[in-house]
Amino acid sequence: MDKVLNQLRRRFIIVFMIVGGAFLLLAYGSIFVVNVTQTIGAIDKALTDVLDKSPMPAFDDREEWLQRSNCIILVRQDDSVTAFNADSLDGELLESIVDKVVGSGEDSFSIDGSYYKATWRNVLGNNMTVYAVYDWTNDRADLTEAGVVTSLVYFFCLVLLFIFGNMVAKQVVEPVKKSYEQQKKLVADASHELKTPIAIIGANLSLVSSDPQSTVEQNAHWFKNIESQLGRMSALITDMLELHRADEARNKPETTEDVSALLGGILLSFEARCFEKNVTLTEDLQPDVKTRCIKQNIERLYAIMMDNALKYTPEGGRIEVSLRSDKKNVVMHFRNYGVGIAKEHISKIFDRFYRVDNARTQNAQQGNSFGLGLSLAKSIVLDHEGSVVCDSDGSTFVDFRIELPLKHEKKSDVAKETARGKNRGIS
Repeated sequence: MDKVLNQLRRRFIIVFMIVGGAFLLLAYGSIFVVNVTQTIGAIDKALTDVLDKSPMPAFDDREEWLQRSNCIILVRQDDSVTAFNADSLDGELLESIVDKVVGSGEDSFSIDGSYYKATWRNVLGNNMTVYAVYDWTNDRADLTEAGVVTSLVYFFCLVLLFIFGNMVAKQVVEPVKKSYEQQKKLVADASHELKTPIAIIGANLSLVSSDPQSTVEQNAHWFKNIESQLGRMSALITDMLELHRADEARNKPETTEDVSALLGGILLSFEARCFEKNVTLTEDLQPDVKTRCIKQNIERLYAIMMDNALKYTPEGGRIEVSLRSDKKNVVMHFRNYGVGIAKEHISKIFDRFYRVDNARTQNAQQGNSFGLGLSLAKSIVLDHEGSVVCDSDGSTFVDFRIELPLKHEKKSDVAKETARGKNRGIS
């Protein structure tokens, strides 16, 4: 299983890195592309502005025109070329630029590590042509630097993404691992519980078959043992099916239920059993407490708590059940008198197959109890976003306090119910 979990974790990290990396690449790539586009657009605009605002062929305000431009301007008239804004260039470099632009007609070129972009326009037919040349070496260096920085940031983010993905993968896999461990423990504990009755049944059958001449009456004791162990196995299977049904019910939608009425119905079904055991059942239920819940699971929760209370209440004892609501929660108490729970066991009683005496053998007090009921009850409470705590003085009483959040009916449900009423002619 560890191998499977490691594979699952690796796959999650790979998918996480691919998705996250693609998102980061799209984000940083878009920023870089926008930056390049804006830079090229600014260069083209500078070149175009020079030509649009040139006073050619009238040279009267030539100085003002030159001051407005940061481009090299070449004016070709007939066979002569005049350069403006080129005082900082040496003669050889200027000659190379003129050859590239005027001679070869190139609009983008590099000379000795410097990069240039050019455009031109005829002013008066073929008599005069104005060329604008922009040195974008610094702009290109800035773009290169921005690209390097963006790449470094991107790879740094990938490292952080990997670290974060690894952490998230552990958190994602942890519930799977925990579920597997619980399942493995459940199978092991169930096998352990079944092992004893199967061994007893096998031993009793061997004793019965050892004397073929014996009568059923003579073997009644052995048959009774077999029947008892079959009942024990049946009880275990029933408890495990209850766990399965609870898991299935988690996917059912919540509905608004009168939890007071539900609890009252469960208590009514237990009155006969309490009477048979001479146990006094006292109930104090606030009426009409309604909340959104899964009805089947809440009824199962009530039945488990009552069954647990009755099981550990001796003859002549009493059980007290109460239900109250405040602005936020529904609060229930199931308290039975007669048998307490030691402090060291309270934190463990909700574990599956845990019993206070930590034994796996049948005894007179516990009968066919396997320690699954309270575990199932806690699971139901947690599924409803509630809490359950146990309190006991260790010798005379046990009190289970259950809190469920008070969820009011959704507006959409109220609207649907109102619509149904109108359809039925109810106003």
